[in-house]
Amino acid sequence: MRFALIFSLLLAACGGETEDARARCATCGMVVDAESGWRAGATADGETLAFDAPKCLFRRVHREGSVEGGWVIEYYSQERAPARELFYVIGSDLESPMGRDLVPVRGREEAERLRDDHHGEAVLSYDEVTSEVVEGLFTPRA
Repeated sequence: MRFALIFSLLLAACGGETEDARARCATCGMVVDAESGWRAGATADGETLAFDAPKCLFRRVHREGSVEGGWVIEYYSQERAPARELFYVIGSDLESPMGRDLVPVRGREEAERLRDDHHGEAVLSYDEVTSEVVEGLFTPRA
């Protein structure tokens, strides 16, 4: 008993994994880094869902729907924000753990600045991120 307590304390002090650090992406199954600026989340049927990247959240939304309270990490502030409130830059030189992705930004003007600074293709609202856009991000570049 005493050994288990000491071991647990040592593991915690050395940065051992927490339950959140071992969460798996509800779309692709990758481990979701609890500190990643690319993570996202939502709930479905009362279950908390974790995603390793915005495009995984959107793929889940388009394939299965019934996702509530979707959130992403806003690029500049690195703060969690409701996914519906942000704009998304596609085609930029920024990559998530899943490669090409949607870069979430608060405000159209800021999103256009990111698009220009990072060679992006377009700025989309939440509703403009269609299943075709998302699936294109999962397809390898030619």
